[in-house]
Amino acid sequence: MLHIKRRNDLFEIIEANPPTPAIGRAMVTGGVELLGGFSPVSPSKRSGWVIIVTSERGTVWNVAITLTAIRHTVRAWIVQRIPWEHWVGKIGRKPGIYGGDHPEKYEKKREKTRIAHGYPDRG
Repeated sequence: MLHIKRRNDLFEIIEANPPTPAIGRAMVTGGVELLGGFSPVSPSKRSGWVIIVTSERGTVWNVAITLTAIRHTVRAWIVQRIPWEHWVGKIGRKPGIYGGDHPEKYEKKREKTRIAHGYPDRG
């Protein structure tokens, strides 16, 4: 059974199952930013996480990780659009795998996207 508790667990999943060889190299030599948890990670219907991977040369990929129901296998894939309206992190607590690296910044992006897409006000 797969247990994901730390951000490095997510990074190790991408390193072991990169969507492209270039992303696998960038995970080791470039930069990574954990955006946190999303429910769902569009266009799929599954919950998961999104990580921005940047190569040494500046190429940027949005990599999603989702778990499948069958034997808890993992799928890492590239998403074109970050589904901010589905970000599930919380602010006011220590950053973790659901809040991502910068939860206050991501909370603002979620609210801005929800307003732009006509979601009801949470206030």
